Amino acid sequence: MKTKKVLKVGFFVLIALIGAFTAFSCAKKEQTVVIGTGQAYEPFCFRDADGNLTGYDVEVVREINKRLPEYKFEFEVFEFKNVLVSLATGKIDVGAHEFEENPERRKTYLYGEVGYNDYDSWIAVKEEGPWRGLRGIDDIAGNKNAVLAVSMGSNHEAFVKTWNETHDSSKQITYISFEDNYTRNQNIASERVAAQLSTLFDIDLINVQMPGLKLKAIGSKPVITSQAYFLFKKDNVKLQQDFDRVLLEMKEDGTLDKIKETVFKSYFESF
Repeated sequence: MKTKKVLKVGFFVLIALIGAFTAFSCAKKEQTVVIGTGQAYEPFCFRDADGNLTGYDVEVVREINKRLPEYKFEFEVFEFKNVLVSLATGKIDVGAHEFEENPERRKTYLYGEVGYNDYDSWIAVKEEGPWRGLRGIDDIAGNKNAVLAVSMGSNHEAFVKTWNETHDSSKQITYISFEDNYTRNQNIASERVAAQLSTLFDIDLINVQMPGLKLKAIGSKPVITSQAYFLFKKDNVKLQQDFDRVLLEMKEDGTLDKIKETVFKSYFESF
C-alpha cells in the first residue's frame, strides 16, 4: 500500500515537472521583437484620449502578432526620423511608420515585400491661395518662388533630393524640410510655401484638422506612386518573411481593410 502511494505521488510529481518543462520551453521559444513607431502621425500611430498607443500601423502590427504567437511584440515610441536611426543601430527590430521605398533606405534596411497601405503622393495647394493655378511638378521645377514643403527625413524629401540630382539647374525644385507636420501645414496656410507633397488621405485629414486651410490635389496623376512597408534590420530575413506571409493572409481575408475602416472611422468621429 505504501509503495502504491509513493508511486502515485511520484506520478503526479512527474506530471508537474513535465508541465513546468513544457511551459518553460514555450516561454523560451517566444522571441521578443521590438517595434519602433511614432505617436504623432494620426491616425496611423498616435495616442488616443486615454493615452493609449493606437492607429492603423499599430493595430496591423498587433494583428500580425496574434497570428505569429512565437513572437512577443513590444512597442517603442520615437519621433519619425529616429525610428530609422534606432533600426540602423539595432535598438529596435522593426520600423512601423508608413515607410515608403527609396533607394537610399534600401542600402541600410531590409524592406518587407508586401505593402500594407497605398501611399501615392500628390502636389497639394490651397484652393483659394495664390498658387492655385499650379498644374503639377513641372510648374514647380525651375520656379524659385514656388517653394515646396516636405517633411524632414521623409520619402518626399528623398524624392526632391533625387530630382535635383538628376535635373539641370533650370529644373531644380526649391524646397523647405519641416520637422513636424503642424509647422509644415502652418507654412502652407501663411503662404510662405506654395505647395506640399501629400497623400490624398493626408489632404483630407489636414482639411479636417485645419478647416480654414482647404487644400486640394492638383494634376491628373500622383507625383509618386508608392506603398507603405515595414522595415527590418538587414539580417532579419526570417522575421521579414513571417511578416510578409501574414500580411498576405490579412489582405486576402479582408482583415487589413477592416482594420483601416475601424481605425479611420473612429478617428474621424472624434472631431
